[in-house]
Amino acid sequence: MMGVGLAVFATMPTAAEEVPVAAAASRDALIETGRESDHLTGDWNGFRTRLVDRGVHFQFGYIGETMSNVSGGLRGGTSYNGLGEMAVNLDLHQINNAWPELLIRASSLWLHGDSPSGQRVGDTQALSNIDAYDSIRLYELWVERSFATDRLNVRAGLLLADAEFTGTEYGGVFFNSAFGWPQWVSANAINTGPAFFVAAPGIRLRYVINPATYIQAAVYDGDSFDDPAGGNPRKNANGTRVHFSTDQGTFSMYELGHRINQGKGATGLPGTYKVGAWLHNGRFADTVVAGVTHNNNYGGYFAGEQKVWREEGDQGLGVFLRAGWTPRERSAFEFATDFGLNYVGLIPNRNEDTVGIGVAYAQASQPVTADYEVVLEITYAFQVRSGLSIQPSLQQVFNPGAPTKVPDATVLALRANLTF
Repeated sequence: MMGVGLAVFATMPTAAEEVPVAAAASRDALIETGRESDHLTGDWNGFRTRLVDRGVHFQFGYIGETMSNVSGGLRGGTSYNGLGEMAVNLDLHQINNAWPELLIRASSLWLHGDSPSGQRVGDTQALSNIDAYDSIRLYELWVERSFATDRLNVRAGLLLADAEFTGTEYGGVFFNSAFGWPQWVSANAINTGPAFFVAAPGIRLRYVINPATYIQAAVYDGDSFDDPAGGNPRKNANGTRVHFSTDQGTFSMYELGHRINQGKGATGLPGTYKVGAWLHNGRFADTVVAGVTHNNNYGGYFAGEQKVWREEGDQGLGVFLRAGWTPRERSAFEFATDFGLNYVGLIPNRNEDTVGIGVAYAQASQPVTADYEVVLEITYAFQVRSGLSIQPSLQQVFNPGAPTKVPDATVLALRANLTF
């Protein structure tokens, strides 16, 4: 099974990460809750907390979901997807004061199940952000260090661009991959670019201009699949193959971000705004003229989210909007956007639940029978207890498969997120 999305654990923060730039994943099971006791297996009689205090942070999570195509698409029926992830974060200086201030992260994935998009609906934006090639694989493996009184931060190794660029926290509640790694990148770079479920060798630099503003750039191997012609995931099935060649090129991203009302003592409504660009310096076929190719593909984007109503703490209504553009003659989709609402604590006495309503639109560069695909998703994340949430979702897909057309589809889903 294949697809794109975002799957990250929260990492131990560094001073240079006072400006948060990674999107929150809808996979709540894979996001640390802040206290080691907030897990299904508890704090191991205090042992987990003692490990974290000494610079060793273990993380374990699992997501199981069913998706049923109840009308339209390619064919009806139900699919099951599962995603297990385990990771360890090491703070070397915290482990031993004589060692340098260096963070190390290693993680792995267990991916299994059926592809609801490929087998049942035929959509291009990927109904499930855990839909991926069945495998047990190495995921992230990187080191990170800060310099210049923590204003400059460098990360190098096997990296994920979708964990650090373009994302919004409010869009993270949704199942559809379009709200994570956006279609304006994933459909137009070679084999989706460095994102879930395959990391790529690379280096990321981030400079904190002031407590509210950052600028960052990264360069990665141009094809994490190592198969630019066919996109066969079996060539890097376990995530351990590292291969560079001129036909893969390089993939790079650049982003300037600014957040408001998020510093200490801020009382206003918080918001985050980003502008960015990406560049892939490989060869890209013309979408109209057969046999014609172009040097490079590229695009620009905007991402913004804003709390517009707050009750108390994190409760309240937030809105988000993203949009990205790419050249029509060398891109599968020339424009894509996603936007929506996110409300935490809408129902009285359910202060940690989240409801989301979102729309994702992708404009095909060269339509055949359909020039766009649109998905509407409504979801509710029900926090059962610390470490366990249950989340139903409804997706309505219009013109699935653009630029060709498949009958409009209605998809129901149920997901369980577990943090052990």
